[in-house]
Amino acid sequence: MRNIDRMEWPRRFKLKGSVLILVFVGVAFGIFMHRQSQSRIAASIEISEISFNDWGNQYIELGYTIENKTAKSMKINLLAKVWDAQGVEIASALFDIELDPKVRQTRSKLLDRLNRSLKDGEAPHRAQISLYTRKIL
Repeated sequence: MRNIDRMEWPRRFKLKGSVLILVFVGVAFGIFMHRQSQSRIAASIEISEISFNDWGNQYIELGYTIENKTAKSMKINLLAKVWDAQGVEIASALFDIELDPKVRQTRSKLLDRLNRSLKDGEAPHRAQISLYTRKIL
């Protein structure tokens, strides 16, 4: 009977310490740059004057004013939330908008998918529209 020696497959080699340090420094630098860019975007967008334009049993229409302070056009994601008087979330929606440079606009958002329908005579109590930023860690 023959004895056949085979090579180990796949052959694994450990990375050198200097390569591992470079990888970790690169990852940390990438996370730092991402956070800085997200904070710059958040500082250049201003959302104000949030109000309830109209509401019914199955929908809520929010009105808000948004301002782009930068000199370039931006496409941003916004998160809208509405609560009732007891603090229970009625509706939320994630949507994106396109903003022209150096512009202040009054817009509205219709929330037609509610977590629960409004009772007769019930009004939404509190609303929030915030910039939805991407998070890494």
